[in-house]
Amino acid sequence: MRSLIRRAAVAAGATTLVLGASAGAAAASAGAPTSHLYWANNQAGTIVEANLNGTSAHIIASSQHGPQGVAVGASHLYWANEAAGTIVEANLDGTSAHVIASGQAQPLGVAVNASHLYWANFNAGTIVEANLDGTGAHVIASSLFPAGVAVGASHLYWASQSTVTTPGTIVEANLDGTGAKTIASGKGSPHGVAVDASHLYWANQITSPVGTINEANLDGTGAKVIASRQNGPSGVAVGP
Repeated sequence: MRSLIRRAAVAAGATTLVLGASAGAAAASAGAPTSHLYWANNQAGTIVEANLNGTSAHIIASSQHGPQGVAVGASHLYWANEAAGTIVEANLDGTSAHVIASGQAQPLGVAVNASHLYWANFNAGTIVEANLDGTGAHVIASSLFPAGVAVGASHLYWASQSTVTTPGTIVEANLDGTGAKTIASGKGSPHGVAVDASHLYWANQITSPVGTINEANLDGTGAKVIASRQNGPSGVAVGP
């Protein structure tokens, strides 16, 4: 079971990077509370809440169907249920969990800002935008095997996994999905992406001989490994 969560300082006194081999650590939107850490346990079908140092971890939602990726808004949690093809909304304590979007094609990541929700449909090769209540869902971009999405102040970012003939990439687009372009390529099998005011971060599940966590400038330049010897990392988030 993928359940390892690690916490690493990105820069002294600056931000904190949360990385793990569970199914996606929570990505917080601007203005969201930052007193807790959330993650999804894909195989156990649970959403877990803990203090920022990982203590007092406890299940706040169960009986989920392959949860994959968690996002934190100002007043709600959101996650993707990979096996059920649904997007779920809940209160920050996990109560009142309910499906707000269904019929999705293996959603593998979710992100939120003040006005919209975004997720990646792996099988359909699409990036979807919706209102915070799940209404108005529509495809805004197409990409090969997207696995994780992040939203910054002015751009969306997502990871596109590798195939036998195509290397993994990190893609940037406008918030409406237009202008999509590859900003980093040859990245193994990226799975999960996060963004702060100055950098991108992503997890590479397959980078011989072991998985890595990577950092780059917002335009994709200066990409480098900042954590190695990870075991199938699939989620990354960054916060204060």
